Formats: sequence, C-alpha cells, structure tokens
Amino acid sequence: MLNKIINVKNIFTLIAFLISYTVSYADNYPNTSIGVLDLNKVLLESKAAKNAAEEIDEIAKNIENELINSDENMIKEQNKLVEAQSIMAPEAFELKRKEYEEKVQNYNIERQNKLISVDKLVENSRNEILTFLKPILEEISETKGITVILEKGTVLLNAETMDITDEVIKKLNKALPKIDVSLEE
Repeated sequence: MLNKIINVKNIFTLIAFLISYTVSYADNYPNTSIGVLDLNKVLLESKAAKNAAEEIDEIAKNIENELINSDENMIKEQNKLVEAQSIMAPEAFELKRKEYEEKVQNYNIERQNKLISVDKLVENSRNEILTFLKPILEEISETKGITVILEKGTVLLNAETMDITDEVIKKLNKALPKIDVSLEE
C-alpha cells in the first residue's frame, strides 16, 4: 500500500513539473491565432484574375487559329510535294523533301513556343496576383492578430470566422483591379 502511495505521489510530482515546464516554455511563444485562405478562390474570383483569364483566353484562341491555319498550309505544301514527286528528277525531289522536313521541324519548334507562351502568361499573371497578395495578407494578419495563415485546401475543418478569403478578395480588387496581359514577342 505504501508503494502505491509513493508511486501516486511521484506521478503527481511529474505531472506538476510537466505543467509548470509547459507553461514557462509557452511564455516564449506568442498566442497563436489562425486564419484560413482559399487561394484557389482568390486566383479565380478576384477582378484581376478574371480579367487576366479573359485576356489569356482571347490570346489562346488567336494562337489556336494561327496554328490551325499553319497546319493547313503545311499539309497543302506536303500534298504539293507528293504530287510533284512524279514529275521531278529524284535529286531535285530529294532537295525539296529535305527543305520541307527542315521547315516542318522549324514549324514544330515555333508551334511549341507559342503554346508555351500561353502557359507563361498564366504563370506571370498568377505571380503578379501573388505579389500583390502578400502585403494584403500581412495587413489583415496584423489587424486581426493572426499569426498563422493556412491554405484552405490543407485544412480539414475550421470555423467560418477564421476564413479571410472574401476580405482578401475585396482588398485585392482595390489594389489590383486589372493585370496587363500581353505576349512577349
């Protein structure tokens, strides 16, 4: 019986020590207040993001139309070359075939570069939004005393009052209503 009492005293002493240690250790850290931000919503619903998406869609449609026309021209040129094969000397045909193959290679490189340029437009507009977003998040976190902002996609459950997304979108719309989108030639 005496051993049980001593063990219980040791356990209580250990618990008291851990509690006092935890309290003194916690004094070194600020109180944590968490905010939640739906970054995808910001990147889809802010004025700048919507405007950029519309401009990028227009540019992409223009590029797609250019590529369709270029594809048709390349096919026509290939058909002419095939038709001319029967009336051309083999050496002349071989020279024309090599020229055409080189033209196709250059065209494919140009085509790929145009498609990549659309991806760069998306990336650049996203980066511009994120650049404007940082000071807005800092301002909101300072005003509300938020010490940690988590992306909503990584949070399983949160109180609605923790979500700062709509406030961020309002401030971003004022700070960055539009993004200039243009292809770099």
